[in-house]
Amino acid sequence: MNSDYNIEIKELHSQDTKILEEALILMNRTQGDGLFNMNYLVSRIERQDALALGAFVDGDLVSVGCAEMITEFSYYVPFEENILERLKGHKVGSLCTLCVREDFQGKGIGQLISKRRMDWLKNNKCNLILGISWLSGLSHTSDRVFNKLGFHLISDVDEFFKESAIKYPFNCPGCHTQPCKCSAALYQYDINN
Repeated sequence: MNSDYNIEIKELHSQDTKILEEALILMNRTQGDGLFNMNYLVSRIERQDALALGAFVDGDLVSVGCAEMITEFSYYVPFEENILERLKGHKVGSLCTLCVREDFQGKGIGQLISKRRMDWLKNNKCNLILGISWLSGLSHTSDRVFNKLGFHLISDVDEFFKESAIKYPFNCPGCHTQPCKCSAALYQYDINN
């Protein structure tokens, strides 16, 4: 982490409309134009089982990270056929969204905000944390963050986002195709190990 920056990580609040608008622009620009809407972000703020964080450098928003506790695992079946059975009895958290402003990528901010999201999930008694890394081909993807934080790879799936991109079209900055043909990798962190 570059110590030249004054980084502050704080929870996002629904009354901070200017910051939320900036967050939504950042999320869509870095992960796919049209992928996120304000309802997605506000739901992570207002739900008791979810969290939305912003990382600020000298007051400017440079990263957004969300986490949530999950009880429905069918989204993960393409990565592991028996995951529904394997996760029974576990309290599971998800690192569901992470983006870093382009000029701050590769400086450790993704790790910093992810550690804070993991702490929140641990404090909420989760014993497993899942995260999906978008294998976009872009230079700074979350698979590096997951590896550095001690997650282990479950598996990857080719064209994982294709079906959802047909249903909810967005402009992918990775593959530049519609629907998105990017692959994804599922990572897991075992809190008790």
